[in-house]
Amino acid sequence: MPPAPKPLKRLAPLKNIRVLDLSRVFAMPFAGANLADLGAEVIKIDTCQAQFMDTTRTLTGPFPDNQPGELWWEQGGTFQNLNRGKRSLTLDLRSEESQKIIKDLVGVCDVVLENFTPRVMARFGLDFQSLRDRKPDLIMVSNTGYGHSGPWSNFGAMASALEPTHGTGAFMGYMEEGEDGRLTDGQVPNKMGNSYSDFLATWTALSSLMAALLRRARTGEGQWIDLAMYQTGTTVIGAGLLDYAFNGRRTQRIGNRHPVWSPHGVYPCQGHDQWVAIASRDESDWQAVCLGMGMPELASDPRFADPIDRRRHQEELDEIISAWTSARTSYQVMETLQGAGAPAGAVLTAKQALTDPQYLDRGFFETVHNPPEAGLRPKGYVGRGWKFSRSEAEIRGPAPRLGEANEYVLGELLGIDQDRLKVLAEDRTIGNLPEGGGAPGAVPLDEQVELGWIAEYDADYLEKLPRV
Repeated sequence: MPPAPKPLKRLAPLKNIRVLDLSRVFAMPFAGANLADLGAEVIKIDTCQAQFMDTTRTLTGPFPDNQPGELWWEQGGTFQNLNRGKRSLTLDLRSEESQKIIKDLVGVCDVVLENFTPRVMARFGLDFQSLRDRKPDLIMVSNTGYGHSGPWSNFGAMASALEPTHGTGAFMGYMEEGEDGRLTDGQVPNKMGNSYSDFLATWTALSSLMAALLRRARTGEGQWIDLAMYQTGTTVIGAGLLDYAFNGRRTQRIGNRHPVWSPHGVYPCQGHDQWVAIASRDESDWQAVCLGMGMPELASDPRFADPIDRRRHQEELDEIISAWTSARTSYQVMETLQGAGAPAGAVLTAKQALTDPQYLDRGFFETVHNPPEAGLRPKGYVGRGWKFSRSEAEIRGPAPRLGEANEYVLGELLGIDQDRLKVLAEDRTIGNLPEGGGAPGAVPLDEQVELGWIAEYDADYLEKLPRV
């Protein structure tokens, strides 16, 4: 008999790729975290000056037990998730010395991530044209609100201000009661969700970066990726844009409803703030909804006989469905309707997502063990929405402690001697403690509920989470 084939060795796709991460806050830091998951060595440029530190390190939280501890700059949950698996080098980009170090470091890196406005990188001498002189095959992602060309190019941007400019706000809104008492499309544009634009930019950066790495492997040439976040947002409203271009029609703001499909929405279930989503696309789905609810007679009800009638009588139909869902849990409704062949899904809260059997079975939340000096318990961090069959991808460690890689990067990679490292430490260019500033204030959870900052909190949440 021939010998059994050896099992394939699972290698990380981006092993031996080194990334210099100059970015802050959400979009590009999370892109860097995913690159680290894929095996890249990601060096995050931090700073000791508290006023210039990444706000996710200093302010955003959430902090364990709602209390910024003595090591508050190491413990913010947002920073931990967006920077897992990276190394940390502290520099002060305002100084010429730090700018020179960045240029030297680019020479031993493959990729640079940054999200400053165009004028900032040009002022520091760290724009693509300048860095390409140090690394001819460099790939650089410059993520800005509005790109490096055009009249808005130097405008600053945040997700909540970007959404209006990429058009999604005009599509988002809740239905409102009209003069006749029936619901009609809402008049007030709404935000899509938590930093939606940032994460669209994350995935756009990753896909364009992978294409650039593939091209470099084929040609040996690097390139610059000029990523405009407001354009990434517009890519998700193509149908609405085409409807206006072809027909001159403006899409309505209709909340959870659909222009054609019915029933389509979220419905209350047993328990506090428990809901289920149901989306009936065609007659087959509608028949399955009726069958799942044990009400086959609804399918022949004149009010709901065809899609137009169902859409016209959506409010009456919603009342019937709500009465049925309210007597069941969201999981029961989902499983019953899915069993009958109808698309339905429980609306999971954060607590439910963390304990959901499907997430747990697929290992989506990956346990990260922090070093004792960080003062953090082991936590389950969000993974990726896909799995490789022949490659390795995993969270490779916690977010880096401030300046933990100073000696590695400056000494081993760049060959800077100990005397110069000592000078850099003395002038606070490098270090592992914040200079100036202090821990953010902690607002008690009861007060946060009163202020409307959070919906509610669970005092004994630790007892309800999976053991790690």
